[in-house]
Amino acid sequence: MRYDIVVIGGGLFGVGVARDAALRGLSVCLFEREDFGAGASGRSPQLVAGGLPALESLDFARVRADVHERETLLQTAPDLIVAQPCLLPFYGSGLRQQARLRAGLALGDALALDQSLRIHHLLSPAETLARAPALSPDGLTGAALVWEASAPDPARLALAVALDARRHGARLRPHTPVESINWEPAGRGRERAAGVVWRDALTGERGQTEASLVIAATGARLSGLDPRLEGSTSGGLRKDVSVLLPLSAGLGDALVLPLGDGQMLSAVAAPEGLWVGGLEIDFDGDVGTAYATRDEVAALTGQARAFLPGGDWDGPLLAQAAVRPAAPAFRPFGIPAPEVRDWGADGGKLDGLLTVAGGPAVRARVAAEEATDWAVRKLGRALSAPACRTASAPLPASGAPNLSADAPALRAAVEWAVAEEECRTLRDFLGRRQVPASASDGTPAAWPAALAAMADLLGWDADRRAREVKAREAAAALTQAFRVL
Repeated sequence: MRYDIVVIGGGLFGVGVARDAALRGLSVCLFEREDFGAGASGRSPQLVAGGLPALESLDFARVRADVHERETLLQTAPDLIVAQPCLLPFYGSGLRQQARLRAGLALGDALALDQSLRIHHLLSPAETLARAPALSPDGLTGAALVWEASAPDPARLALAVALDARRHGARLRPHTPVESINWEPAGRGRERAAGVVWRDALTGERGQTEASLVIAATGARLSGLDPRLEGSTSGGLRKDVSVLLPLSAGLGDALVLPLGDGQMLSAVAAPEGLWVGGLEIDFDGDVGTAYATRDEVAALTGQARAFLPGGDWDGPLLAQAAVRPAAPAFRPFGIPAPEVRDWGADGGKLDGLLTVAGGPAVRARVAAEEATDWAVRKLGRALSAPACRTASAPLPASGAPNLSADAPALRAAVEWAVAEEECRTLRDFLGRRQVPASASDGTPAAWPAALAAMADLLGWDADRRAREVKAREAAAALTQAFRVL
């Protein structure tokens, strides 16, 4: 079968393109080298910020756009995106930074008057400590209480978008990395993307899929997709480091901790503990084995300790790293630089190829809409294809059974994940499906029972079982690498 579009990449941006295109009636096949949301999308900070990171820089066009998209997510994915109160504390030093943040918050409220979340209000030091006793009182001059949104399970959000794309006709191929793009001559020294060559990583099957257009949303892996795309991440790569700590008392709200120069840390409580993230480092290593180092974890916890001195900073449960292209530069007056690139436009010689740069979760839907608009125009269907529906079409709630650690419930959950949710490996189930309570290394405690259930359902032999165990151990080892490296 020849598809209208092949999408490469199953993170939030890639699955967003597949869903938008499928909703508009285009035929789509999506390839993901691992599982949906297994990369940076599933390791991103849990805050879905509606412009808060841009407030200090007074980038109000971005604030308005992000606030609008945050509201869209709250309305269309209420099971996956929830309102989240956040405290933005102010301390005595950095008065200029405080003034910019206060002005930004006031103008941000004006830009969000038509939204459902409350506007911010300022708290005295006593009111701040009443809401967050764990904050350091030294030099505290107050805080802003800001309403944002959060994704308690960001990988699950990517999976839900992928499954809705399938529901509307998209073909999903997880664990099937694209090895190369097929090109055909297009005249005058130009080439046209005509499909992809792929390999199923679990079965070894190889094949080719033809398509009229190729859209690559592979994030940090874009340069390695094809030699013609070398240097496509011109701003370089950045590694975001986050840590999971034992949950401390005195933290009801999420915290957004300004460091200056537009940098902010976030601290969000979750059932498994306290997630602290926001440290960004230049990166030039292997994306597939990126991990947080001991020095990076020490730097992150050291920055956060100044705000939360009573936290258990010496006992992180795990640390993780998400690699993504560096954020694109912004044009004057706050107008965002394009997040999508047509490689055949403006003198380019690669027709039929579009790349989506990726970025914060709050911008994924708009980037997918822009990419699909491009596809509709290139396919000559601008007049016949329906308009984008993702701003109003809700994501269906998951029908997965409630999960507990007892054997029958676990078996039912595994059966559902395999039959309905494209679950093909033990790591898929443990990391991005409904899972029981986690062990100290961040993996569910009932994994042997889950392995036995999957092996029985999928007919795994002893060798395949051993490979699944090794893959689980390798993934867990990356989250613990900071202890020795």
